[in-house]
Amino acid sequence: MFKNFKSVSMLLFLGGISTGIASAIPVSGVSGMNIVQQGSVCKGVVKDANGETIIGASVVVKGTTNGTITGLDGDFEIPNVEKGTTIVISFVGYQTQEIVWNGQPINITLQDDTKLLDEVVVVGYGTQKKVNLTGAVSMVDSEVLASRPVSNVSQALQGQIPGLNMSVSNNGGSLESTMNFNIRGTGTLGSGSSASPLVLIDGVEGDMNTLNPNDIENISVLKDASSSSIYGARAAFGVILITTKNGKAGKTHVNYSGNVRFNDGIGIPKMANSYDFATMFNAANVNDGKAPIFNDAYMQNIKDYMDGKLTQSTVANGNVWAKWNEGAYDNIDWFNEFYKSWVPSQEHNLSISGGNEKTQYVLSGNFLGQNGLLRHGKDYMNRYTLNGKITTQLASWAKLTYTTRWTREDYGRPTYMNNLFFHNVARKWPIQPAYDPNGFPMNESEIEQMENGGLQTKNKDFYTNQLAVVFEPIKDWHINLEGTVRT
Repeated sequence: MFKNFKSVSMLLFLGGISTGIASAIPVSGVSGMNIVQQGSVCKGVVKDANGETIIGASVVVKGTTNGTITGLDGDFEIPNVEKGTTIVISFVGYQTQEIVWNGQPINITLQDDTKLLDEVVVVGYGTQKKVNLTGAVSMVDSEVLASRPVSNVSQALQGQIPGLNMSVSNNGGSLESTMNFNIRGTGTLGSGSSASPLVLIDGVEGDMNTLNPNDIENISVLKDASSSSIYGARAAFGVILITTKNGKAGKTHVNYSGNVRFNDGIGIPKMANSYDFATMFNAANVNDGKAPIFNDAYMQNIKDYMDGKLTQSTVANGNVWAKWNEGAYDNIDWFNEFYKSWVPSQEHNLSISGGNEKTQYVLSGNFLGQNGLLRHGKDYMNRYTLNGKITTQLASWAKLTYTTRWTREDYGRPTYMNNLFFHNVARKWPIQPAYDPNGFPMNESEIEQMENGGLQTKNKDFYTNQLAVVFEPIKDWHINLEGTVRT
């Protein structure tokens, strides 16, 4: 008691000669209560499975922003933590752990995220685990491709792989168009040269847009110089390796998937109505020192037709109906006249797979029926695919795989739908009627040409047969023999 009193007396004496700031030192027996009131400090060390400390691991109190990162020795301290609180420890490449703190220093051992590190990536010389990979490789699996309602593989890859750049081809938004692609930017400036990557389908060069996206197991993209060391100069701009699905041992599986999609045009210009159009034309002519094109009576006819006071949008001009500024006063949005909105298309997929430990097989079929946006005439693209693959173990050291693929593309559009048609749609005057008062297409409306000017069709067939035999005379030493016939 006397010692405690002496300590307090000394404190008061020092406080009396200080600058006026007083504090108290708790005596034994009450210090523990004082710490609880101020909050406890959670301390610990984070290590990996090999006992090495982890620098920069995130340690936070669950459900709060109270946290820190580990230091150079893997240590951490979090103030104001209550007993029984859950602490969350995480770091890239390791499994996240949660620990309930009991007030004592904690030692945490983070385990490797084996799911991430054991991911198998297809490369030019076989397959490797992602943890052992040194080249620049990106990969997407079948789940990514199957979840996107697109018409070809290049569209499915758009925005999925860093460094893989997609651009619209010269065919624009045509149903038969595919996307141009390159890896890590433009590789050439000459219009006559190509900087496209090498595309290999099950080890054979091919066109990835002839595949059904649902038949693909995974896609690996080799981006750096390692691809050239394997495939030579043809792979100077990268390689895209596509692996199709294989059958799996077990019960026979029958899978069906179908979807209905709706397409609409984007970026379509908003056209001026007839009255605003005529007013603008008159102002332009007056500013040019000329007389207005549309006089007051003409302007009144345009306004009356828009207000519903006139039922006919043109008048007789000799033995024909007046067009353009000859006396026509319709109010047509020509983009709406030629293009429909939210046009439906459909796709259906059916696959059968199965086998046993020795032989596995997969058979699949696909139909894609895509309709265009044309209101007058018809444009369409139908794609049919059949795919079959069988793999059998001939012996413990030999495996045979036979693959057959057939793809047919049927494309059709009005013969008149050429560059001049697209040029004219944007330049038509809104006062020009689409139909005369008798209900027939007006001259120069181009509706008759689109509907009855003939249909241009294209039919393409792609047929591939591939036979591959893999010998393994010694464990992990593979000898591949492959042969392919394409038509």
